[in-house]
Amino acid sequence: MPYTALFNSLTTDLDEIITAVSGTQVHLVFGDITNETTDVILNTTDFTTTDFQTGVCKDILTKAGPHIQSLLTGAQVQSGKIFKTQPGGFPCKQIMHVCGERSASVIETLAKETVVHCERDHYKSVAIPAICAGKGSMDPKEVAKSILQGVKDGIQGANLRYLKTVRIVLLKINVFLAFKEMAQHILGINTQLSVPAPLVSSRVTTRGRSSTTGRLDATTTRASRSLSLPTRNNINSLMPLPVALANAEFLVIGHTIDDVSYACTALKQGYENQCSSQSISSDDINCLNADEMDQLNSKVKSLHLHMQASSSGVYEVMGQKDGVNEVSGLIQGALRRQLRQMDQENLYGQVTWCILGQRGLWQKLSKEMNYKLEKGDVKDGIIDAQGVKWMVDLTNMVAKASGTRKKTNLKRLENHSDYSLPIYWDNMTPDELVKVINLDQSSTEYHNVKADFKKTVKQTVLKIERIQNVHLRRSYEGRTKEQENRNGPEGAEEKILYHGTTEEASKAIINTNFNRRYAGQNGTMYGVGTYFAVSAKYSADPRYSIPNTSDGTQLMFVARVLTGRYTQGQNTMKAPPENFDSVVDKTQDPTMFVVFHDCQAFPDYLITFK
Repeated sequence: MPYTALFNSLTTDLDEIITAVSGTQVHLVFGDITNETTDVILNTTDFTTTDFQTGVCKDILTKAGPHIQSLLTGAQVQSGKIFKTQPGGFPCKQIMHVCGERSASVIETLAKETVVHCERDHYKSVAIPAICAGKGSMDPKEVAKSILQGVKDGIQGANLRYLKTVRIVLLKINVFLAFKEMAQHILGINTQLSVPAPLVSSRVTTRGRSSTTGRLDATTTRASRSLSLPTRNNINSLMPLPVALANAEFLVIGHTIDDVSYACTALKQGYENQCSSQSISSDDINCLNADEMDQLNSKVKSLHLHMQASSSGVYEVMGQKDGVNEVSGLIQGALRRQLRQMDQENLYGQVTWCILGQRGLWQKLSKEMNYKLEKGDVKDGIIDAQGVKWMVDLTNMVAKASGTRKKTNLKRLENHSDYSLPIYWDNMTPDELVKVINLDQSSTEYHNVKADFKKTVKQTVLKIERIQNVHLRRSYEGRTKEQENRNGPEGAEEKILYHGTTEEASKAIINTNFNRRYAGQNGTMYGVGTYFAVSAKYSADPRYSIPNTSDGTQLMFVARVLTGRYTQGQNTMKAPPENFDSVVDKTQDPTMFVVFHDCQAFPDYLITFK
């Protein structure tokens, strides 16, 4: 059966999410709006000259030029309304200016009106920033909810003919994650194990400037698990960042004052054309690992940049544009790496990719390889835990060792919301709770189970079935942890034991586990519990594995049993003595174990023999 990936994380390597809303593409972009080339750019300002000096507004208007700035100064714009200007020097067709009020309802209205105006003016694309999530310091989730709802209402409220692309451009990584999370609820994007909205990758160029210093947090889609970020560097513990001279003096000599004035103006303009500055938060710098921090120190020094920290925890990088852009690119690379690591961690809890190892045992692949397989990014192959490179055929779920003819199988497990499937199980969908797998007689798993059975039993093995019961296995693993915590170093002491059964009883055991209500049917010499034998030969006795009346076949369970601390059993016992987990027929080299807790054993395999 051809493989089809059911899970796709919304974040791509290129940090752009694309989904369709009533035929219009809505992009969530982790990047810098000043690098956008859409028909329309949305600029947030308070229409005063002081607001032009900081943040994204400054960057947009610097590109647009002084004429556009002059048009905004003192402009009278009502709340929730849009003020339009020509683009000036900005590479777009129109700039829409809005007042970034700290009001969710106003932001929602502005987002909707932006869509309406673009359609009315026949524009095909628009770029919208996170209004008030930066300088306005509003909760990113509140901003995300308002903008996404406004955009959705604007698109669905009209039969759009012209506007085809809405790009919501988010400079801060925590804002990007807030929009990503909110998009699941408002735009119907789903990161659970289901077919996602169409996902398209496209490169974005970002500058790494940040105006807030909030910590980055994210929550996984799993119900009982929180996702912690990778360990972050303390910038104060690393090498101090080099500082270059911030000022330069020039002596200009000319024939006339006008000549000197013209030369000074040209010199200043030339300087401004070649130099730039970027603001980077200390939180963003703390995303760098040790190697990246060394690179940052080296770049600032070798490129003669000036890097200065402010009291608000923001670093200003100044110098030649190319050098500043290199530093910005380094920071952005670190943020992308961290974002990817978070997605890998999140995915690892939901989907597990495995490769069949040399000894016929399944092995989990690393989080990075797990992510590559789930994304179908296998053109360069994958690396297993032993460092072997494999070329992958996802259609047939096989892998071939690079440079050899050796082949092996791949397997994909979808973990339930609160439980990870054992690695040797076959996949089970979330609505499957019980599954019985007839083992392939050529598999290593079949041969291992059969070999242990045949050590003491001469009869012929006809069939071996693996029991996959999610509820029983979850309870068994819970009991395992409980015994490990209680017994300390001695732990739960799991043993592989045998239990003879009948066809009728086997069906009940597969669905409800070994039940003490049936205790006593074959004697209670060592207690009123469930009995398991060390030797398969003992359980193969027809008194316990009662032959089928029609064909004479017998049945026996291979069980995982938590024997823990054990002591001598007695026929009157209905529970083990205090501080013990099970009882035995004899404390020295026991051949029989008795447990009294239904979750203390799990039916792993069912052997049919004759």
